[in-house]
Amino acid sequence: MDEKLMDLLDMALAERFQLAYFALRESDPQAEELAQELITLSEDIQNSSKINQSIKDRINYYVNENSEMEVKFQKYLYIQGAKDCVAVLRELGVIK
Repeated sequence: MDEKLMDLLDMALAERFQLAYFALRESDPQAEELAQELITLSEDIQNSSKINQSIKDRINYYVNENSEMEVKFQKYLYIQGAKDCVAVLRELGVIK
């Protein structure tokens, strides 16, 4: 696929994911509670005097890598869901 088109797709998906994330936090009290807990845990780790800087750096590296994998997985699921939707609509005869 063309690089400009891929960049546009990435931007559109990032916007959709961000909107969906905030909608989830607004509509689901448990999701909001979990998000707040993760923020607090992150702050606790960063401000801890019991954890040395190299361990903090390793934790941050892990979190960043995990987040990057999560973004790739969300993108894959979103695109696969769109493909599945089209396949179902074709099978139903709604589209050709």
